[in-house]
Amino acid sequence: MTDAHEPPWPPDTTTITYADGADSARVSPDEVARLAGIGSARPPELLLGWTPEDRPWLADPHLRGRTVMAGYALAPAVADGRLRYVPVRLSAILRLVGQVQPDVVVVAGIRRGATLAFKGTVGWGRTAAAQAPRVVVEIDDDAPDLGAPEIPGTVVATVSRLGGRDTAAARPADDVDLAIGRHVVSLLPALPTLQFGPGGIGEGIVASLTSPVRIFSGLVTDAMALLDDRGLLDGKVRAGYVFGGQAIADLARRGRLELLPIEQTHDLTVVSAIPRFVACNTALQVSLDGSVNVEQVGGRVVAGIGGHPDYAAAAARSPGGLSVIALRSITRSGASTIVTRVEVVSTPRCDVDAVVTEHGVADLRGLDPAERAGRIALVAAPEHRPGLIAAAAAAAGGSA
Repeated sequence: MTDAHEPPWPPDTTTITYADGADSARVSPDEVARLAGIGSARPPELLLGWTPEDRPWLADPHLRGRTVMAGYALAPAVADGRLRYVPVRLSAILRLVGQVQPDVVVVAGIRRGATLAFKGTVGWGRTAAAQAPRVVVEIDDDAPDLGAPEIPGTVVATVSRLGGRDTAAARPADDVDLAIGRHVVSLLPALPTLQFGPGGIGEGIVASLTSPVRIFSGLVTDAMALLDDRGLLDGKVRAGYVFGGQAIADLARRGRLELLPIEQTHDLTVVSAIPRFVACNTALQVSLDGSVNVEQVGGRVVAGIGGHPDYAAAAARSPGGLSVIALRSITRSGASTIVTRVEVVSTPRCDVDAVVTEHGVADLRGLDPAERAGRIALVAAPEHRPGLIAAAAAAAGGSA
């Protein structure tokens, strides 16, 4: 029987935590252990976060560990059980790091004179590094200085980054994304503070903007940076993660970028105090009651919770704010993303103000459960809409 207070791994196991992000370190766990001067009879156990870019060592059959973000490059290791998915919202990851008590934290950095600074993404890397007994920094001498904070903690080794530039790039918006973007923009108050992510829908939102906005987000994308060129960015972009390239570097050079740790970017009290804060997040599924699933479909874990519930809750509390879930109405296989019941609730219905698809807006503010279900069904794909409308009517005690 497992002790409820037992730590995630036995005390004689070497544990290595990689700070996450699109620009995170590429150095292998074995090399990290060698550089840090630690060893164990067991292979090192890893704690990984969001890792969009593939790493050769992720294919190692002996890879073992846990992750709080199951998609992107980590999907194969999660699917075959070499990495175990831990459902944790981004704002709570530092507590998990404290439970794991890593022997080494690995971060990506640059040289700034005589000091070392984060390469771009700060995320939870700063606090994890400050608390770790050993820090290994992978230095990218070709990366621009984006003005991120200095790296704290006990740096025991540095290693040069290999493999060329980072490859993060958002998917361009297609006609469906642009339709969704226009619907989202129609909901925005004057001079909102926006949060959204990478991908086609985020690109569609940016393309649809015609009035200035502020940005306070989990990550900064090239599309956000290019708002400055269009005269649509009010103030600085404030974010914890970097997902992009030259446009972001140009934004930083102009003094319009501030990179922050998650204690600021994802803190409910901090974010919910921002007036007219609008969170625009997507989903794998939305149920007729407004509950959101961002983690699994068909029993297969495909992503992590991330900052989704953090931002949705903050936006739902913000004075004049709005929590929006924007998604395509069907998947590539033709399945409906609007469902009677989601497989797992990642973000609760109480923190969802509007559901947007290419077919329109379901504004849920002030509605009871039956009214919410009716409106959500109406923005489903036409081929799935009749069944969902009937389900909504049945749940309300009526008839189709």
